[in-house]
Amino acid sequence: MIEKSAVLIAVGDELILGLKKEANAYWLSRELVLHGYDVVALEVIGDDEEVLVDLLNRWAGKVTLIVISGGLGPTHDDRTREALAKFLNLPLVRDDEAYDQIIARYPLESRENLERSREKQASMPKGARPINNPLGSALGFAITVKETEIFALPGVPEEFKAMAKHLLDSLEKEALLHFALCKVIGWPEVQLKDRIADIVQRYPANIMFLPEPNVVTVAIRGPERLVSSLKIEIRGILENDVLPEGVDNLEEAIINLASKLDINIAFAESCTGGMVGESITKVPGASSVFVGSAVCYSNQAKETVLGVPKEVIEKNGAVSEECALAMARGAANLFETDCSASITGIAGPSGGSLHKPVGTVCFAVTCLQNHRTWTRHLQGDREMIRLWSNNIALEAVWRELKKLDGKRRSEGSN
Repeated sequence: MIEKSAVLIAVGDELILGLKKEANAYWLSRELVLHGYDVVALEVIGDDEEVLVDLLNRWAGKVTLIVISGGLGPTHDDRTREALAKFLNLPLVRDDEAYDQIIARYPLESRENLERSREKQASMPKGARPINNPLGSALGFAITVKETEIFALPGVPEEFKAMAKHLLDSLEKEALLHFALCKVIGWPEVQLKDRIADIVQRYPANIMFLPEPNVVTVAIRGPERLVSSLKIEIRGILENDVLPEGVDNLEEAIINLASKLDINIAFAESCTGGMVGESITKVPGASSVFVGSAVCYSNQAKETVLGVPKEVIEKNGAVSEECALAMARGAANLFETDCSASITGIAGPSGGSLHKPVGTVCFAVTCLQNHRTWTRHLQGDREMIRLWSNNIALEAVWRELKKLDGKRRSEGSN
């Protein structure tokens, strides 16, 4: 048996069919690694008893921990408890006491439906230990077989995490392994790898690249001293392009910096359709600096709401740097802000032309007396183009605020 090893199994036809993204196993995997576990495999399977039994036969006795997510609900396709009973060759028995504790949390009007699900949801293999669900009605359970601890938990993400945290609390956290993340903005992954190639060549097992639109996260793992040293080295090389420590995303960096500078911001959006405003308002404290975002999809809206001159659109088109600048200025005037940014483009799949193909997106940013316009030709489907546009606009605002911060600090030191 591999000491302190784990296999995570996510169960659900919706995962296999692509109707829902699997997140539970990926979240728990990182947590277990931080506790010193070697996560041997992440398995995603449908609601199939035989497949789950085969996996359990494969891994039980070889790893110290198996955690199963999903398949413990009351419906016909929730088959995890039946599969485990079959694998263990044990009957399913009801734990009414554990289920009563769950029902007691619910108002009287909800208990009738829960009672109808008792026969299935209160059942677990004989000898299993119940795991209370603090957020839902599906009981979890744990059982030991061949020196392997098997935990079966519901798949609803909030319920899974709440119950898995009890498991994690019972494990001794491993002090030898640490993680650090450096979020690098505006670098293509290939160029970023070239820029820190020396570090990667020296420590290939300790560096990972996690790309997303306009952001590449450099993940560093290893002993604490090595992680700390590599983080300092990478931040030194990419000083102007990496988010501050403790900041998870561009939106948070913008809000923090704008608050520090006492600068308010607004956006004008066409092809992103409000995506930028939504992403900013996900961050607590956004209201201290974010005033609003004008979603002006049609030419008429651009003219009426943002005051874009009709002749600008007639001469240059709605997807042009001239229009983008007029939109940004219009948003600054409309919302009375110091900084603003705009996006106007062709997200597709139709609407492109020879001179302005799908993926053509024009941007503008204004900050106090300064302004800048530019055009990007983005690749991907409609949603990917919109996401890239969102992140590019946010990057532009962040960099303008950084320049303003640098200028004020320079003036303050004189």
